[in-house]
Amino acid sequence: MSRPLSRRRARRRLSLSVLPVVLGLLDGITNALGLTAHSILAGGSGVGLGLALRVASFSLVTAVFAIFVARYADLRTGLIRAGRQLNLLERGALATTRLGRAARRDALADAVQASLASFCGALLPLGIAVAFPGYRWLPVALAVGMLTFLGLVIGHRLGGNPGLWAVALAAAGIILTGVGAVLNIA
Repeated sequence: MSRPLSRRRARRRLSLSVLPVVLGLLDGITNALGLTAHSILAGGSGVGLGLALRVASFSLVTAVFAIFVARYADLRTGLIRAGRQLNLLERGALATTRLGRAARRDALADAVQASLASFCGALLPLGIAVAFPGYRWLPVALAVGMLTFLGLVIGHRLGGNPGLWAVALAAAGIILTGVGAVLNIA
């Protein structure tokens, strides 16, 4: 005979959420393009290992902050809305229960996923810029290619037009590269 459900320990498994991974990759790739476009394309000092790691680390930190705050606010809003629908007298009563702690845990898990995706999304094209400094367009081409591939995956997963998604994200990458080159941030 099995134990009652209340005594069983729920087995937690790692699951990847689509939204934080997609946001993280987009954030990392676009940060890399926007922040270092001038260094990559203008013929200056190029991108060194230090700059690549700083940009990737910046992408990681901004993703943790933005995704955690947004996801936690979204989950807490859902709990407050559910409490209102259940006619609970105290506002936010559900948010102070185990459900509130689960919301915080889920938001943190999404933030970790997004930050790692952002770090990798920024470091891959910048790592290519460090490894092959003579090929200035290679990191830009790789980043735009990554955005194109991501667009194909998103379009396919959403049941939309993968080609349109790919073209839209590639165009956004090219535009952000141009903006970054003009702004000369790093």
